[in-house]
Amino acid sequence: MLVQILALAASFAVVADDEPRPLSLPEAVLIAQDANEPSSSVFDARADALVQQGAAADTLPDPVFSAAIANVPLSDLDPNREPMTQARIGVRQMFPRGDTRRLTREQRTAEARAMQASRNMADRQITLSVREAWLEIFYLDQSADLTRERLAVVQDLAEVALSAYSTGRNNSHDVTRVDLEESILEARLIDIERSRDQAVADLSRFVTLPAARRPLPDVLPVLPPVPEREAALERLAGHPMIQSHNARIDARELGIDLALQEYRPAWGVEAGYGLRGSRSDIASIGVSVQMPLFSRDRQDETVASARNLRRAAELERAATLLDMAQRLERELAQLNRLGESARLYEETVLPRARETAESVLLAYQNENADFAELVRSELAHLDAELALLRIEVDMLLAQSRILYLTGDIQ
Repeated sequence: MLVQILALAASFAVVADDEPRPLSLPEAVLIAQDANEPSSSVFDARADALVQQGAAADTLPDPVFSAAIANVPLSDLDPNREPMTQARIGVRQMFPRGDTRRLTREQRTAEARAMQASRNMADRQITLSVREAWLEIFYLDQSADLTRERLAVVQDLAEVALSAYSTGRNNSHDVTRVDLEESILEARLIDIERSRDQAVADLSRFVTLPAARRPLPDVLPVLPPVPEREAALERLAGHPMIQSHNARIDARELGIDLALQEYRPAWGVEAGYGLRGSRSDIASIGVSVQMPLFSRDRQDETVASARNLRRAAELERAATLLDMAQRLERELAQLNRLGESARLYEETVLPRARETAESVLLAYQNENADFAELVRSELAHLDAELALLRIEVDMLLAQSRILYLTGDIQ
């Protein structure tokens, strides 16, 4: 977090009033995290709803009140003639089986924890999406700059070719070749701008469109370090997706306990009071019990179903861990191989491409190389620069996906 804060503070450096402030990657992530993102907030609402359902389930059922006139003689409807005639009021209260109320509350609480873990997982996904969109915009911006630089070189070569053609040194197809390469580079710039517009739209989903349209810094960002392979595999158990599975397994375990409560009786208490006018009033009190005598098969099947649901939840967690471990291994391998490619391009390919372009230019000036070879060497130099840039950005993308799985190390 300290690295993010320092980077964000640096991004607020004073710039000219007419120049928008560059949008750094840490700032973009913080903007997205501070936004009221609906895809994350929905899990908060669901968690709150589950907690409230648990609180409601932990209360007794409402009592049942009754009022009646009993034993009225039908011959004359005189309530004072028969001693059994009375105005009766009563109340009845049922008590659920065993610990049903407590277990239901705890089950809803476990399900709420699963929703909160899903919220944390959504936040990680947002961070990953912001990093991917930002890095893609960075790559496209740098690609456009490199392409424009090479286009300027090709345009200079076009003037050289035209001058040489006017003096009879070159053929007309050299001029045509340069015009073709110039048009191809201009078309490539159009494709880059199209891709950049799409990446800006992806980023604006999380940081607003005005922020996404701000320019980016000219240097690659520094992401939090990636843990070693063994440590990374251990950190998978703390991923919010696994925590969500753990909470669901706890809820399924409580579901088994709830099913076992069906073997226990349900109790009811009732009381009544009878008003009999000039005669003595009467009162009654009683207890009722609902015994599970004739539904054994249903209860056995309910418990078996609850146990199978818990087993299914455990298998889902195991499958998720295997999938995450596979993704981690792929991204670690990708990161390592990209590092090897980056070193090869930095130490060998790019220097040789630069030397080749310089040597071909010198040979052309000494009339020892043709014009087509000169153009090819410049374009090969551009391709090498773009390839190295793509590798560097892909390394950061792989690092971002690893951090999504393991969490940022502060």
